[in-house]
Amino acid sequence: MSSYYTTNSTYGAFYKEKLEEIARNNEKRIENLREKYAQERPKEINESINKRINSKNESLENSKELNEKGIPLAKYIIPSLTGLNNLGNTCYINTCLQNLIHCSSFINKFLEAFKYYNNATPISNTFYNLITEITDNDRFYNKEFISPVEFVETFRNIHSNFEKYQEHDTQEFCRYLLQDFNKELNEVRTPVSYKAELPKNKNKKESYLNYVKYCLSKEKSIITDLFKGFFSFEYTCECGYTEYSFSQFLDLPVQMDANVYGYDLYQMLKNNFYKKSYVDMGENCSFCRRTSKKNESMKIALLPNILIISLQRINPKNGMKNEALVKFYEGIDFSEIIDTEIQRTNSTKYNLFAVSNHVGSINSGHYYSQIKIGNNWYCFEDSKVYKIGPQIDMNTKEVYTLFYKLA
Repeated sequence: MSSYYTTNSTYGAFYKEKLEEIARNNEKRIENLREKYAQERPKEINESINKRINSKNESLENSKELNEKGIPLAKYIIPSLTGLNNLGNTCYINTCLQNLIHCSSFINKFLEAFKYYNNATPISNTFYNLITEITDNDRFYNKEFISPVEFVETFRNIHSNFEKYQEHDTQEFCRYLLQDFNKELNEVRTPVSYKAELPKNKNKKESYLNYVKYCLSKEKSIITDLFKGFFSFEYTCECGYTEYSFSQFLDLPVQMDANVYGYDLYQMLKNNFYKKSYVDMGENCSFCRRTSKKNESMKIALLPNILIISLQRINPKNGMKNEALVKFYEGIDFSEIIDTEIQRTNSTKYNLFAVSNHVGSINSGHYYSQIKIGNNWYCFEDSKVYKIGPQIDMNTKEVYTLFYKLA
């Protein structure tokens, strides 16, 4: 089992007395969303896509590669405006799939890695089939949407907790999906016998490198290459002795903490991952043996190439959703909030390419995506795709998950 950092379940108690009011408000908000954008699929984008496709059709047909199963592998992926049909409360699935499908660095590596795996990869197989169906639709049929039936049924057969026709959380689904890919496409067939040394009496960077080595001896895939980041923790006793620990994450959970700047993404990141707190560790200091109370500092040790930021809008104690306005940014620099003792040498600047939004409550809501293609943003709402324009509103109550890529 992977040791990735996950948050508590985002499902809370039902508040029956408020469900009718919530349902009415949701219908109004969803209707307003649909009216916000043009109702026709942008034809000028379809024409641009068709030109690019026609220029490559001949070379594509002559140079298709086959994987070990004899299935043709797509030679290129283009930005697609094909929607995904809602199969009954599957907007949480469609939203995540569209964001990943429009992440070119992931898709290119996925197609390359998929060549070498066999039928023992059910999620990867059906995801590949979905990509192929979208590509064929863009090339030949130009339908507004397709139905991801095979993928959804395969995923639900493996993960029975995602019941049919039930509202689920897109952040939780995304974690499950990435971990499925990681398991199926893991290059480590036989993990070596390797014991991670305890970080005591070592400097921080040496401890971190030892932990990374241990992780890579267990799991290495396109998911760990692209999505995996690391947290670092310092525990300092009153005597001055410091110990370290580390953990992995596939998405960066950010607690919704207001401050003088309001709910500002950058300030919340600083509050979450570059702060100190006084905690009781439950065991005495390894050096002085006197106390278990220590100063804890949590930082980001390593940022991935593709960074998924999950806003923790749901309060696990009462199940209520925080619907405050959150200000976020198309470009963000993490240089001030990364652990400088372990900081890698390349850029800490990231660009936003996709946003998952949620309208309504956790029990009666709707997910949709906003994705940047070229110089314009598009709204992907299940089977409908709308052109927004060169900018989106970056101070909203509906932003839920943000997808950034390294600049």
